[in-house]
Amino acid sequence: MSAALHWADLRLFDAPDGALLFDAEQASLFAIDDDTRAAIGRWRGREAIVLDEVPGDDREVLAALARRRVLRPAHARRVPPPRPDPAAIPVGTLVLEAAQACNLRCTYCYAGGGSYGGPARAMRPALAARAARQLVEGSGERATVTLVLFGGEPLLNLPALRAAVEAAASAARARGKRLVVSMTTNGTRFTDEALAFVAEHQIGVSVSIDGPPDVHDANRRHAGGGDSYADVVAGVERLVARTGRAPAARVTLVPAQWHRVPEVFDHLVARGFLEVGIAPASPVSADLLPTPAQDEALIAGFAALAGRFAAEAARGRVLPFSNLLDLCAKLHAGDVRDVPCGAGLGYLAMDADGTYYPCHRFAGDDALRVGDLDTGIDHARLRDYLDGEARVRAGDCAACWVRSLCAGGCHHDNRLREHALRLPRGGSCEFVRRWTALGLAAYAGLRRDGPVLAFIDRRARG
Repeated sequence: MSAALHWADLRLFDAPDGALLFDAEQASLFAIDDDTRAAIGRWRGREAIVLDEVPGDDREVLAALARRRVLRPAHARRVPPPRPDPAAIPVGTLVLEAAQACNLRCTYCYAGGGSYGGPARAMRPALAARAARQLVEGSGERATVTLVLFGGEPLLNLPALRAAVEAAASAARARGKRLVVSMTTNGTRFTDEALAFVAEHQIGVSVSIDGPPDVHDANRRHAGGGDSYADVVAGVERLVARTGRAPAARVTLVPAQWHRVPEVFDHLVARGFLEVGIAPASPVSADLLPTPAQDEALIAGFAALAGRFAAEAARGRVLPFSNLLDLCAKLHAGDVRDVPCGAGLGYLAMDADGTYYPCHRFAGDDALRVGDLDTGIDHARLRDYLDGEARVRAGDCAACWVRSLCAGGCHHDNRLREHALRLPRGGSCEFVRRWTALGLAAYAGLRRDGPVLAFIDRRARG
């Protein structure tokens, strides 16, 4: 007699061409036909199934599911690995907050106008160079290291940026490593000197821009007053003319703007941005918490873009919607997440004074200081923070079908909701579930031999 088999944690979804079966433990996705769906419906209520006891055609269907590990022995169920030890993972990405100052005052800024709650300050070039060298020298066996130039507005401190990149490049050459440098900027500080620096070092650029002028200027105004949209657009035009490469667009929308998601996307694509990623504003204050109607508007806008993504993919074209491209790449890679992101696990941020934090968003939060450039990384403190976050979410996440893709969500947004605003856990979970279901359908519809899936494959491989 064959061994008893048990169902994986499954979810069924309707799709335009049939149904989808998602294994929540393994992050595996299958397209199934009507007969398979019907057989699952007949047998899913059984706690244990012995294939020899299953009659006729259903046995063949269930045997096929067993070969794909949708049905499996109890001992074969995935056991989450021990939580990773940050001390065992060399840092491969460092976010350098070289300028804790900004020339804009965005309504939704989580960084207190760029200074992260303290006085405006700039990183000394010598400190920036030391930090960059330490990134490369401490990266262990990693073949690639990534330096992220950040702020505030990083281009307010070009001397520190130059010192960091030159030091990292020299150290990388000496050790045979590949260096990747990226920068997030508000786009208003592209002087001739800054453009020469970006072009010389082939820095990947993301520009914060929120859409058409009325949307953008409602959020992102100059520190002294006045609109910034025209300055950003002029800066991007200079960047493209100098480097020949279009930047990506980083969009942040407040809840009152969520109904304009497709319009914002179209405007920025028409402006020539390489890709467009759209994020809801973090709830830095209670007035940025959405109403139910605004939540629905956000998912409706994302759903509209997912539908357009599928239509373009059928024609062999990639719709440059970063949110969906990243989700499809995650599904394609088949990686099961036990942590929500790399914060503290190979990824650290450093403020302008040389203090380490698990994530760039936590700069200025004394409770989350995890060492400094002089004394090194405080792995014990980092481990305590990450372990505490995992324990808090373990129960809520255990029964969630997106746990293998999400693993608890953004540390920073969770902290804002639960500590600053005293809200219950799970404030964004329903959106994550609905958005993931849209992503599953979009990914499942890609042609196996099509150019869009090939694009996703390259993205998944990094």
